[in-house]
Amino acid sequence: MGLEAQCTVRVGRRSGSGTALLESETLVFRGDVRLSIPFDSIREAHIEGGALLVRTRDQEARLELGAATAEKWLRAIQEPKGLLEKLELDAQTRVAVVDVHDPPFLGALRERTILLGEGRVPAGAAVIFFGADTREALRKLPLLRTRMPAEGVLWILRPKSSKAIAEADVFAALKEASLVDTKVVSFSRTHTAHKAVIPVELRGRPIPKRAIVSLPPQAMPAIAQRGDPMEGLRRRSTSTGPAKGGPASTRSRTRVKRDQ
Repeated sequence: MGLEAQCTVRVGRRSGSGTALLESETLVFRGDVRLSIPFDSIREAHIEGGALLVRTRDQEARLELGAATAEKWLRAIQEPKGLLEKLELDAQTRVAVVDVHDPPFLGALRERTILLGEGRVPAGAAVIFFGADTREALRKLPLLRTRMPAEGVLWILRPKSSKAIAEADVFAALKEASLVDTKVVSFSRTHTAHKAVIPVELRGRPIPKRAIVSLPPQAMPAIAQRGDPMEGLRRRSTSTGPAKGGPASTRSRTRVKRDQ
């Protein structure tokens, strides 16, 4: 996430304490008073007596952050980072993209970074961008995990407010793939980006294997009791002859009478 601070806020006649969050495109306050102010809705922002004062068309919020923090937050609001900066990319970053269909973003990557592969992950890619529009797409995460270097980064791009895939689905799939989520940023108006890395304690170690499901031991005796289905046929074929009084002995007596 972005910057975070414990402070008090005043909005009109309401005031309270809680946590202020300066995310990539939104100023958020959680506590006695709840706020969510997108940067593009802010008409004025300045510092007043060590507090950050933010005005929108509908309200005015005063956050008591202290002079140093208020200065830092004001700069972040007035000069928000570009997308590639939020994604921590520079000219030397070696990148691969899989299932990402965003021409402007791909064009920016080609100009700004060392783009190694599109649709594949060649060796040496420090950062992987993976587009997942459905829960089923997340099944690729274990395979992508095998292509990550120890300190590599995987960004998962998912659509916002989609019934086909939710934030909880991403978190569950990352855990299954032995990855950990470390950051979430707004990728665009339609997509969110989740940053994932290999946990420190697992770096340089073999990838954990999934448990193999097998038949429980108590189910085996029932199968063994059935034996070989051909065993009965083999026993009958090795019999010394027909049973006494059977059809064969009757035919023998009939032939004797005719001979007489």
